[in-house]
Amino acid sequence: MANFCIHSKEMAEFIDQNWGKVNAPFTAGIELTAKCNLNCIHCYAQCDRNHKDMSTEEIKNIIDILVERGLLEVFFTGGEVFIREDFEEIYIYTKKKGVSVVILSNITLLNQRLTDLFTIYPVQLISTTMYGYMEEVYEQVTQTKGSYKKFMRALELLKASGIRFELKFVAMKQNIGDLYKVRKLGMELGVDMIIGLDIRPMSDGNSLPVDLRISAEEAFEFDMKDKGRREFWINLAKELYEEEKGIRPKRIRKRFEECYLYPCLVAFQFVFITSDCKMQGCIKTSYVQYDLKNGSFDDGWKYLQKKLTERKASNNFQCVKCDKSLFCEQCTANFALEYGDEEIIDDFYCQIAEKRKKFVDDEKKKLIDNLSI
Repeated sequence: MANFCIHSKEMAEFIDQNWGKVNAPFTAGIELTAKCNLNCIHCYAQCDRNHKDMSTEEIKNIIDILVERGLLEVFFTGGEVFIREDFEEIYIYTKKKGVSVVILSNITLLNQRLTDLFTIYPVQLISTTMYGYMEEVYEQVTQTKGSYKKFMRALELLKASGIRFELKFVAMKQNIGDLYKVRKLGMELGVDMIIGLDIRPMSDGNSLPVDLRISAEEAFEFDMKDKGRREFWINLAKELYEEEKGIRPKRIRKRFEECYLYPCLVAFQFVFITSDCKMQGCIKTSYVQYDLKNGSFDDGWKYLQKKLTERKASNNFQCVKCDKSLFCEQCTANFALEYGDEEIIDDFYCQIAEKRKKFVDDEKKKLIDNLSI
C-alpha cells in the first residue's frame, strides 16, 4: 500500500519470490531533476529546486553501474522528468540496457512525440497524480494556471495511445472533497489507482506540508467507503482467522520481530539517486546521503546499509512491539523527517491503525460467530 506505483509492488513481489535474501540494487529510483513546471503546495522537493542537476553522462554512468550490479527496474522521477531536454536520450539508453522503466510524471508536458517514443521503446508504466477532479481544486494544489487543462489533454493522449498508466491521488485538506470523484474516474478508465492518505515533510525536514494532511478519521472513512479498500481489510480478517499472518512480506515481519529500526529493508534491494548525485536508501531518507561525486557506488551501498538496513531500534521504539503493526503504514523515515528522531512516532499512523485493527477484529468475530451457529 505504500509503494510508489502499482508496478513497483509487482516487481517487489517478483524479487521477493526469486532473490529474497540477495543483497543487490535490483530496483532503483533516479531523480532526473528537482525542477518542475508546477508548484504543488505539498511537494517534498520544493527545497531542492536550485540543485544543479546531474549531466547526461553522469546519469548514464549511474545506469551502467546499477546494471552491472543487477538492476531490473528503475523509476525516473522529479521534479518533472520531461523538463530535461535530454530525457529522450536517457530513456532510450536505459531501455537499450534491458532495464524496465517506470516514469513518475505530472504529465502536463506530455506530447505526441513522447507517446511515440514510449510506443517504440515500451515504457512499463507511467504513474501520474490527479490532484483534483475539478479545475479549481486541481490548480489550488498545483498553484499553476492552465495546468488542469494540460493534464486532461495528456490523459486523453495516454488513453488514445494504449500506454499503460495509473492514477494516483494525494488526499489533503484542499482536495478531500474530490477524492471519490477521482476514484470513480479511475474505475471508469479501467486503470490502477493508488490513494495516498498521508503527506510527508520536505526532504530538508520542513514539516509544513504535514499541515495539509487529512485527519485519521477521514482516512479511515475512505477505508470503509471504498469498495476495494474495504474488501482488502475484510480479506485480511479472513487470512488472520485462518492463521495466515499479515499484509507485510514474511521477511518484513521478521525484521519487526528482530527489532530493526527500518523493517522495510531500505537500501537492501533498492537505492535512490537524487538529481545532484547523492545516494539514499529510499526517496524519503534524505537525512542519510552518500555523495557519489566523492566516492564509489559500492562504498555508498555499504554506508547506507550500515546507517539504515543494519540498525537496530532501542528498547523505547514502540513500533516493533505494537500489536497494530499489521494494520499500519508506519514509516521510520517519515518520523525522522518530521521530528528529527526516527523513534518519535507520528500518532496519525497509530490512530488509523487502531481503527483498522478494530474493524478487522470485528470481522474476525463475525466469522467465528457464524461458524458457531
